Amino acid sequence: MHENRKSPEHAGRARMGLIQFREQTMDIECLRTIVARHAASANALVALGLAMDARVRGTTLDGDAARRTEAVLGELGVSGIVASANAVELAPVLASIRVDLLSGGKLLSERSASAQALEASLRQAFGDVSAGFPALFKRLIAPQLADLPERLDAPGAAFLDIGVGVGALSVSMLRQWPGLRAVGVDPLPEAIAQAQSNVRAAGLEHRIELRTGLGQDITDKDAFDLVFVPSAFIPEPHVRAIVQRSQTALRPGGWLLLAMVNPEPDTLGDALTRFRTTVWGGTVFEKGAAQALAEQCGYTDSRLLPGPTGAPVAFVAGRKPG
Repeated sequence: MHENRKSPEHAGRARMGLIQFREQTMDIECLRTIVARHAASANALVALGLAMDARVRGTTLDGDAARRTEAVLGELGVSGIVASANAVELAPVLASIRVDLLSGGKLLSERSASAQALEASLRQAFGDVSAGFPALFKRLIAPQLADLPERLDAPGAAFLDIGVGVGALSVSMLRQWPGLRAVGVDPLPEAIAQAQSNVRAAGLEHRIELRTGLGQDITDKDAFDLVFVPSAFIPEPHVRAIVQRSQTALRPGGWLLLAMVNPEPDTLGDALTRFRTTVWGGTVFEKGAAQALAEQCGYTDSRLLPGPTGAPVAFVAGRKPG
């Protein structure tokens, strides 16, 4: 009788298979660990958002939810900040949390009526984030752009909001400059419908004109003192056409303000910013490219301006000659 022995080659293959199995198992466990770590970050944002939402609404969280939320805020070291900030300060920060969480949900959700409702909520959240910008713009950015504060205060001053979305930025701009009027353009009829509702709620129907269409297709000439272009939400070929077309739409001496994503200081943050911008169909300019575009299109006095502290955004400004 022969002994039932395995050949060395067979034993070697078995060991190799076991090693590969263990490596695959370790890879999956590593993946699970990474997912869990970043899921914890998402949950931290949820807790922070709940606390800020209660502050903005003037309500309180109940029972266990309040205790658990406060514990998370304590670990994050922000309990005092949230408690002392007012609703106006917290609202744009809360909206940025909604944008991050809702946008992820939209990308992973099925197309349905509930998904359409999610899109509407997401559009509003993006708008609510932008609503905090005009106050900062008036305080820090406009004074750096020659004659712009005086232009926006002058009778007949006009603002063109490309990619107006739900109208929140235009509404906030008009509140900062009570004599300003605005034209908002967006290709999505659903966004324009939301904008119309928001403009009516703000009582500004007589000062904001809303149009469905593409920014590069506007036909206005010498009509605006400021044009705002949010490149992070617009495909690059469209951005280039819009920047060129805005020259004609601006009055001589008027300003273009091109908002763009600004690389994060850490590599993961930079990768995530570029990822989110790209999957949403927006433009990511490499260093110097946006300013070069403005200059190629004939704008003068171009300059790069930093965004709000902690926000992955910067601005390129350029002036129409004249």
